[in-house]
Amino acid sequence: MIDTVVIPAAGLGSRFYPVTEFIPKELLPVVSKPSIHYVVKEAYDSGIKNIIIVISERKELIKKYFTFEKNYLNSLYKYCSDEIINEVHEFKTKLDFYFVYQEKPLGLGDAILRCEDMIKNNPFAIILPDDLLVTNRETELSKMIKSFSKETGNYFTVKMLTKSEIPYHGIVASSDNINKSNDKVKITRIVEKPKIHDAPSDFGIIGRYIVTGDLFEAIKNSKPGILGEIQLTDSLNSMIENNLLTYGCKISSIRYDCGTPKGLAEATYNLSKSL
Repeated sequence: MIDTVVIPAAGLGSRFYPVTEFIPKELLPVVSKPSIHYVVKEAYDSGIKNIIIVISERKELIKKYFTFEKNYLNSLYKYCSDEIINEVHEFKTKLDFYFVYQEKPLGLGDAILRCEDMIKNNPFAIILPDDLLVTNRETELSKMIKSFSKETGNYFTVKMLTKSEIPYHGIVASSDNINKSNDKVKITRIVEKPKIHDAPSDFGIIGRYIVTGDLFEAIKNSKPGILGEIQLTDSLNSMIENNLLTYGCKISSIRYDCGTPKGLAEATYNLSKSL
């Protein structure tokens, strides 16, 4: 049973500077809720019970948001819609929040590794909060959890990207015909941020993962890159090389890249239409 998610949120948020000098980018609003609120709701809707958020000392406001202090709740009941009130009540009563610190920006792999003592060798989920996935149906995370229960392996969401997007994502290679309508394809390799002519396909990883606890050992055995960062991609590739089944699951949700000002603005504009 997968009941734990790791949400890495220790990044600098430099694309939103100077506002992120004072406010974590994960607390920037999409309509009236912080972007990280949406991914926590997605985790809750997927059956997750334990939320581990990786932060830095500069991002204590994220911890404060999810500690549900009395003054915050009083203001919530006074000013917010019933929808938001109900969501926060569900978070407070049905989810357990834990906060882990990443002291230096040493990459996504390092951020995940900070959580090893809490997760042990159990399978778990990862949500990258920059990616907001919107759907009125079953969440992508929930679908992958069901797939994992039938066949153990690593799973992550993938999406066909435009040529201009390819150099900014992990791009996957598959032994299947990835362009066919199959919802799930077997992954044989991941190329991190390739040049367009080096990309093995047009499909890139979108920030949802289900992974086995063996990931921690793979991260420990991964060599840091030029900037001293440990990439999650390298660890996933080593697990593929060790014959762990790895699948890319094509998303049907609408995806917004809230890690960019343009994506955050698009999410706010489009979601505000439903108000």
